Amino acid sequence: MEKFSYYDVSFAGLSLGQHDFEFQIAQSFFDLFEFDQDFRDPDLKLQLILDKKNNFLELFFHLSGNIEVDCDLTSDAYREEIHGKSGLIVKFGDEFDDSDDEVWVIPSGEHFINAAQLIYELALLSIPYKRIHPDVLTGKSDSEMLDLIEKYSIQEKAEDAKDSNEEIDPRWEALKKLRK
Repeated sequence: MEKFSYYDVSFAGLSLGQHDFEFQIAQSFFDLFEFDQDFRDPDLKLQLILDKKNNFLELFFHLSGNIEVDCDLTSDAYREEIHGKSGLIVKFGDEFDDSDDEVWVIPSGEHFINAAQLIYELALLSIPYKRIHPDVLTGKSDSEMLDLIEKYSIQEKAEDAKDSNEEIDPRWEALKKLRK
C-alpha cells in the first residue's frame, strides 16, 4: 500500500464540516494498478469533499478531464471528455469492511482513508462504453475506415439486388402463400 500513500486522505485533527482535497490524475496513477487499459494520456482532476461528522464521514468525489481513446468506428485517436461523480459514507467499527460500495467501515483507531481504489474505479466507470469520434457525428471525418465501410456497404446492396432477381424455389413460394 506504500505506492498508494499519496492518495491517503487524513481526517484526524480536522474540524467538523467540509474539507476539500484535490488530486491530479495522470498516467502514473493508472500505472500503479498494473492493469491493461484501452486509453492513453489521461489528464484528470479529482475533487474530493470530505464532510466530517461526529460519528462518520461523507466523501463526495467529482472527476473531470479527458483521455485519449480510439474511435470504435474509425480507429482514429481523439480526446474524450469524461466526468464522474460518486459518494461514500465511512463509519467507524471494530474491523475494516469495504464489502458495500456505498458504506465502508474502518477501525475506530484509523486516522486516514486511502482513496486510490475509489478514484481508480470512478475513472474507469466514467469512460464511455461506446466511443465515437466527434467528427464522425458531425459528418466531417475523412477517415479511410469510413470510406471502406461505405464501399463494402454499396457492394452488399448490389449483391442483395442481384440475389433478389434470382429465381425463388417454388416450395418457398407455396409456404409464403400459406402465411397470407
